[in-house]
Amino acid sequence: MAGLESRKKLADWRTMQHRGRNKILKASKDPVARAKLLAEIPSPRPVILHISESDRASALASLPAFLFSGPATDPGPSRRSRQRRHSFLTTFPPEVRNIIYHYAISYPTCRNLYDYYYDQKEKARAKIELRPRSVNTRVSRHPKIPLWTPTILLLCKQITREALSVLYLQPFVIDRIPPWIMGNASPLSLVDFISKPTFQNLRFVQIKIPLGENNEFRSGKVWLQLLDDVLDAWSQRNSLLRLQVMFKLSNVTRPNIWFYELEDYEKLVEKLSYFEFKHGLKPGLIRWEHWVLDFEYAYRVGFRNPVIRIHPDPYIWQGSVIEWL
Repeated sequence: MAGLESRKKLADWRTMQHRGRNKILKASKDPVARAKLLAEIPSPRPVILHISESDRASALASLPAFLFSGPATDPGPSRRSRQRRHSFLTTFPPEVRNIIYHYAISYPTCRNLYDYYYDQKEKARAKIELRPRSVNTRVSRHPKIPLWTPTILLLCKQITREALSVLYLQPFVIDRIPPWIMGNASPLSLVDFISKPTFQNLRFVQIKIPLGENNEFRSGKVWLQLLDDVLDAWSQRNSLLRLQVMFKLSNVTRPNIWFYELEDYEKLVEKLSYFEFKHGLKPGLIRWEHWVLDFEYAYRVGFRNPVIRIHPDPYIWQGSVIEWL
C-alpha cells in the first residue's frame, strides 16, 4: 500500500483537477474569463528546452578530445588553396552551418525508432515468404535491430565537432514503451534501439511517464522495467546535465486504478531519486513535472491557479488520436 506522502499527493492531484474544471467552467460562461484563459494557454507547439549558459558550456566542453587535434601532415600550398576555395567549412559562415546541422542531425523520436523496427521486421518476413518451402521459414520473435551512425558525423573532425556541438544541446525524449512482442513477459529494452555509449553521452533527456490510463494495464510497472536498463547504463557512466521527468496522471478520481499505480509511482520516484543521489553529476539533476490529464485538458500541478494545456498539444499528447484506438 502506498505511503501517506503519496496519498497526500493523490489528494492534491484531485484538487488540481477540480480547480482546472472550475476554471474551464467559468470561462465557458464568462466572455472575459474565456479571453483570459485563451491568452494563458500556451500555443500547441513542442516546448523548447531552455539551457543555462553553465550547462551549455559543460555540454560543449565534454566533446571528444581527438576532434580538436589537427592534421598530422601539411597538405601543401596548392592543395590548401583548392580546399579553401571549395570547402563547405570555408564557403559558409558558422551561422549557416549551424542551420544545416540542425536540419541534418537530431535525435530520433521513440515513435521513429519503433516504426523502423517494425519496418525491418516486415522486410524480414517478406524475404522469408519469397524463399522455397523447403527452406526453414521461421521468423525470429526478436530480430536484431541494426544500429547506425549519421553520415554527417563521419566526414571530418571539424564537421563532426560542429555537428556534435549542435546535437549535444538537443534533448532526447523517452515518451513511449518499446514494442512488446507477443509471448514476452516485458517489452524490448530501449538499449536495443539506442546503443549504450550513445545513452551514456546524452546531455539532456526528457522522460514522460503516463500513469493511471486504465484498470487492466499497470503502466507504472511497465515503466519500472523500462527504466531498469536505462538507469543501469547511466549508472556505469553518464554525461547528464539535466533529466526532466514528467508524470502524466489520468483518472485520478478512480481509486481502483490508483491503488496499485500509486505504489508504482512511489517506486519510480524512489528509483530516479536514488540514481540522482548516487550517480548524478550535480545536485538538482532531475526536474520533476506533474500534469493531471482530464480528457482533452491537462492541468499543471504545483500552481494554485492551474496552468492548462489543450489537446492536441504535442508536449502532453504525443502522436494522433488514431494511435491510441
